[in-house]
Amino acid sequence: MSGNGNNISLWYDNWNEFGPLCNLVTPRLIRSAGFSLDARVVDAYLNGNVMLPLAWFDLFPVLYEMVKPNDAAEDQLVWKDGGQSLPFSTRVVWDSIRSRGHHREWAKAVWFTQCIPRHAFILWLIMREKLLTQDKILGWNISRRKNMNMMCCLLCYADFDSHNHLFFECQFSSQVWLKTRRFAGLMSISPEWTSIKQWMIHAQSKSIVNIVGKLVIAASAYHVWQERNNRLFKNQTRPPNIVVDLVFSTVRYKLMGIRFKMSPRVRAVLEDWKIGDHGRDDDDDG
Repeated sequence: MSGNGNNISLWYDNWNEFGPLCNLVTPRLIRSAGFSLDARVVDAYLNGNVMLPLAWFDLFPVLYEMVKPNDAAEDQLVWKDGGQSLPFSTRVVWDSIRSRGHHREWAKAVWFTQCIPRHAFILWLIMREKLLTQDKILGWNISRRKNMNMMCCLLCYADFDSHNHLFFECQFSSQVWLKTRRFAGLMSISPEWTSIKQWMIHAQSKSIVNIVGKLVIAASAYHVWQERNNRLFKNQTRPPNIVVDLVFSTVRYKLMGIRFKMSPRVRAVLEDWKIGDHGRDDDDDG
């Protein structure tokens, strides 16, 4: 948006309603008129009068609509979206050009203030069934199905892996889930992903119980996927109890960094996680 015109390109910036002047006049015309290609808007005016050749106005009458510089105002960078001019920022631009999908009812269960980002990212991929599991690979090329017998879940060796199998129906991952769910008081939630997903969708409040539950689910999924990849790419294996310990310690360290508003329920949960309540007296409710 033109102010004093000191910082706006006369030819290439979009400072008029009809667009950049370079859409009308060629570099050859610009040079023949005695202007530099690096000229600023302020260079086209003298004492408030436009200095462009009069012949240009006959050729391009829209030039009469040019906005005169305002010495009292600074030039501003704006983003035009649907006829609306907005202060420029990367956030405004991204929100304008990004494609918008349907709202996912599980989105807030994955991305919440207290989430662990790397865990949330894996959980987001799981929710969208975008992890590169063996069933996905087999689906790329039907001819590969003859080699299906050569593929198996590296956690239980009983079947080829898939999203539902890994989270948490295979023998290995179900052992992890049946133990980690105790940390969050989710004893009634089965190892089936549909049951876990439904619990997360309904865990909308910011209570410590819901926060802990979502952290435990995300950490369990993350470490199961990590174990699967360690076996596949590094030939490293760990028993279920080690993965369970990793889930507990990871979530515990996260909880230690969150400031909760103290209540009997919050204090009880923190005690279950072997966390003292010193200094935890503000922010999230119980």
